[in-house]
Amino acid sequence: MAKQGFSERMYLQFLRTKFKALGMVSPAVAGKSAFDLFCTPFPKYKKRKAPAIFNQAKSLNVKVDGDINIHGFEWTPSKPNGKTVLIVHGYASYFYKFDQYIAPLLKAGFRVLGFDAPGHGTSEGKYINILIYKHAIEQIIKSCGPIDHFMGHSLGGITLALIAETIENPTAHKFVLIAPATKTTTTFASYFDMMHFNEPIRAAFLNELNSRTSHPITYFEADRAVENYKGPLLWVHDQGDRVCPYKDLVNFKNSAPENIKFLITNGLGHNKIYKTQEVIDQIVSFLAS
Repeated sequence: MAKQGFSERMYLQFLRTKFKALGMVSPAVAGKSAFDLFCTPFPKYKKRKAPAIFNQAKSLNVKVDGDINIHGFEWTPSKPNGKTVLIVHGYASYFYKFDQYIAPLLKAGFRVLGFDAPGHGTSEGKYINILIYKHAIEQIIKSCGPIDHFMGHSLGGITLALIAETIENPTAHKFVLIAPATKTTTTFASYFDMMHFNEPIRAAFLNELNSRTSHPITYFEADRAVENYKGPLLWVHDQGDRVCPYKDLVNFKNSAPENIKFLITNGLGHNKIYKTQEVIDQIVSFLAS
């Protein structure tokens, strides 16, 4: 986890105090507010100058739920191989961060697509979670498809795992999951501990989650989602990842089906892993093979 600055620490302390007081009055209200906060990306990530390669892209817009406009980009190669790759970023991030993948994918002949998620970057919206993101990706596929291969980091990775689970003709597709949430229960537990939530607020948070979906929490886990996926899949993870811990992956890695390959690094953490040239080269090689 990145080191917090003074203002971030003060804001976190304010939130802890707020939820402690709110929980004393109404755990149910505190739980709903905690869920809304969990689904709200940090606003400071909304502004950044576009890397130079984005000046060569075609601007795209896709409507989600009829009223939220998500913004994306498209690059077409000079020597197309007939395949399209969609890049999906993580929580509190934006597509600009994946600019290093665009040139090598174009060189390999891929049409390249990438969007800012709802509530992120240049896209509209306020909230994000796996269900919202999955629906947005499904709309992108309908509007900009066909899409052959997919790569995603963190929240984008776990969401793509759910896409892979039900995709038609899986052997015609490739998926790259970079540091996805292997166990969503771990993600929630880390959030609860960071916020110092007591048991009533934790229970109310989970009740709010249960009211939004008919699935149990364990449904939203990358290892479960791809266990029966039959197409080629590359899972990239760092042993020192403190956001999506590697220990959650170990059992699945040892028993995963042969179509799932693993690229395990050490010392890159949760975010540096997708920016490292060796990892970029291996991902592009996997997609192009």
